[in-house]
Amino acid sequence: METCVICGQEQDSKLYDGYNICTSCADIMEDVMGEYFIRTIWHSEPKAHNGYFKYLDNTTKYISDYKKLTVKSHDYTKDVSRRAADAIGNSDVPSKQRYFERMQEVLDWLGKCQQFYHYYFKDYYVCPTCGASIFEKYSKDEVGDWVVVSCSNCSTVIKKYFSPKTV
Repeated sequence: METCVICGQEQDSKLYDGYNICTSCADIMEDVMGEYFIRTIWHSEPKAHNGYFKYLDNTTKYISDYKKLTVKSHDYTKDVSRRAADAIGNSDVPSKQRYFERMQEVLDWLGKCQQFYHYYFKDYYVCPTCGASIFEKYSKDEVGDWVVVSCSNCSTVIKKYFSPKTV
């Protein structure tokens, strides 16, 4: 049996092709990547000078949408790692403590394996149905502890993330 590249435990299933990541680490990876995805598409939305940004985007295409998804990944892992460390120190609940300890392992691995961001997001930067950029045409709905990202152009669900308000 193969072992998880993140925590070293036995890998029970293969959730990411080419990556030996166990289910526990994959669950946390989904939480971490979900928050990153939401932050990235939300922060990329032009707040001012909308026409000028659209002009630059349409004429130069200097930064692709794919690149936008990974450009701040290093800063993100450092930020969440700091918050996870704080949560470990402040948690009295053993299950939450284990969750944040495992999250720290996932974040450490992501810091060393930046190419995983490219692998993970390869299908999420454009709508699979209409081809619209997720940076320009998205809607985000919160349903309980879930965040649903959809294409605002055709309503196709792009990704659904579990997002408990713990970190």
